Amino acid sequence: MRLILKSVIFLFLLTFIATGLKSQTDSTSLELIKTDSLQGIDSTLTMDEILFSDSIAQLNQESKTLKEAQEAYNSGIKDFEKNNYSGAYDFFSTAIELKPDFAEAYFNRGYAAQLLEQNENAIADFAKTIEFNPNHTDAYYKRAEVLILTGKYDKAVSDYEKLMEIQPGDNKPPYLLGEVYFLKGEYDTAIKFFNQSLELQKNYANAYNDIASSYRRLENYETALQAQENSISLDPGKEFLVNNLGSIYKKMGETDKAMQAYSKAIKMNPEYFLSYNNRGSIYMEQENFQMALQDFDRAISVNPNYAIAYNNRAIIYYKQKEYDKSLVDFNKAIELNPNYAAAYLNRGILKESQRDKAGCCSDWQKASELGIEHAKKFLDVECTQ
Repeated sequence: MRLILKSVIFLFLLTFIATGLKSQTDSTSLELIKTDSLQGIDSTLTMDEILFSDSIAQLNQESKTLKEAQEAYNSGIKDFEKNNYSGAYDFFSTAIELKPDFAEAYFNRGYAAQLLEQNENAIADFAKTIEFNPNHTDAYYKRAEVLILTGKYDKAVSDYEKLMEIQPGDNKPPYLLGEVYFLKGEYDTAIKFFNQSLELQKNYANAYNDIASSYRRLENYETALQAQENSISLDPGKEFLVNNLGSIYKKMGETDKAMQAYSKAIKMNPEYFLSYNNRGSIYMEQENFQMALQDFDRAISVNPNYAIAYNNRAIIYYKQKEYDKSLVDFNKAIELNPNYAAAYLNRGILKESQRDKAGCCSDWQKASELGIEHAKKFLDVECTQ
């Protein structure tokens, strides 16, 4: 019996020892697995210390990237200030690659694109600026500028309306909104916003000037005259305000007062080419061609890119039967402004007088497409045979 009991106890101990050995073996294998998964890590660090070390390394890398982005941005600013807009654009692009949410880099790249006449790129970058900074007022202003340049008036209206929300006490957004409606030909709406601008800044001469221009387009000349006089009283040193007064007098048929206003504007600023052209137009109507030519010549010498003065001088040459000179000036006017409808109409008349039927019909067709009703009449009479 004792022998049997001893045998049972001996077997039990063997089983216990075997079980204990198995547990120890599993534990050792587990530690080996853990060790294998942490190869290359300093065994003296705790897991918290390892994670902290990784975070520091990541922060250091991010700090390095941000530093490089800022350096590229600063280089872009330097090139921008040197008027090297192409170089600035590239630097801002680098900054954006390094920091994709760099709002100011998008803004300045958009500004560079605008100056490089890359209008769609500019619009996209200003949109990105606003995406990352919804209250970036400069981005709204600049985007609206480009939208107006590209004829997207309704989208520009939306930007100025947003600015009115962001800057409720600022007179600039409603004033610019009025200008967009003026460009759209919606003069009553334009006047409403110009007046809203005046409610926020009562002595704003430009708003009175634009109200006057709107009423002039609406042929309400008396009201236009009053608004223009208000603008001049607020800012008497601005030659363009006096010039615009002359344009109202001209519309009213008060030629002498118009001439006086244009001459006064020229005296205020001898380089103000618009008044030379406008005064020359009155001389032309009076058939004082010598004085008209002097004024048109002066307007062109001050601003060689002023298409209207070339068109007007060409008319004088035509009337004086200097047809070669006339053609040169009409060509120049159209070269400077390919959508200058009146210049196409007038050049067509010149070509018709020279028996250039194909040329005159082509010019009148273009003028008609650009909205000149008389051109269509000429086409119907001269070019349908």
